[in-house]
Amino acid sequence: MPKEWNIPEEQSKKIKKTKIVISVTLSVIGVLIILSQAIPLTNSYINGWIEQTRVKLMKNPVPDAYRKYISEEFAYYDPSKSYFANLEDSIEGLTLEGRFTYDPTTNSTKEVVIDKEYAKDMHIDIESIGIKGIIINSNVESSEEKIYDQFLKRGIAHFKGTPLPGDGGNSFIYGHSSVESFFSKHQNLPETIFTRLEDVDVGDDVYIDRDQERYHYIVRKKKIVEATDFSILSTQGDKETVTLMTCWPLGIGTKRLVIVAERY
Repeated sequence: MPKEWNIPEEQSKKIKKTKIVISVTLSVIGVLIILSQAIPLTNSYINGWIEQTRVKLMKNPVPDAYRKYISEEFAYYDPSKSYFANLEDSIEGLTLEGRFTYDPTTNSTKEVVIDKEYAKDMHIDIESIGIKGIIINSNVESSEEKIYDQFLKRGIAHFKGTPLPGDGGNSFIYGHSSVESFFSKHQNLPETIFTRLEDVDVGDDVYIDRDQERYHYIVRKKKIVEATDFSILSTQGDKETVTLMTCWPLGIGTKRLVIVAERY
């Protein structure tokens, strides 16, 4: 008889426990759903505030005319037209004829070559920051905004007049960066993939594929320079290098973020 009286009591305890478990589970799911919406929204507001604050703190604010949009969403400022024109003037002043740099593949020096007719796509990998197989458009005519913008929509750009990777000297490659509020939602967009350069560390590996050859570089320098610093085009002594450049602060572009990687 006592056992018969205990059965309903045990069932009641089980039902109570089950209700508690279900209630807790539903509460946790509800909180997770709310957080999944609240966190991105909060992050977007914070990034937007940071972006606005950066612009307000500039000594020379970037004009609104330089604002660029991707699919009707503000992505970056582009004050690059005059910058590239000045770069081209600087290239004309560089003397690369008769210059030699060291080739680690042959363990010998070779003459620097400028091939302005090369028109094939190359590709870049920087695994440490999640850049994989991004197109490098070769010999991009950078004095015309319509031209370089067209190429930058599909990847990054090799600056015409500098050596190609593997041809000695210093290859100059550039791409857009974007403001945080845009990049947080479009982290793999080729047009703004160089936003990731901010996370590169000295010692990271850079690989460039060209004509079935893979060239290995190691990051040796990371620096912020003024937009008037055109020394970044120069060959680094007898080293074969690639210089990667994007606008800084990210997406704003009053200065430049420069990564110099040495061929290994």
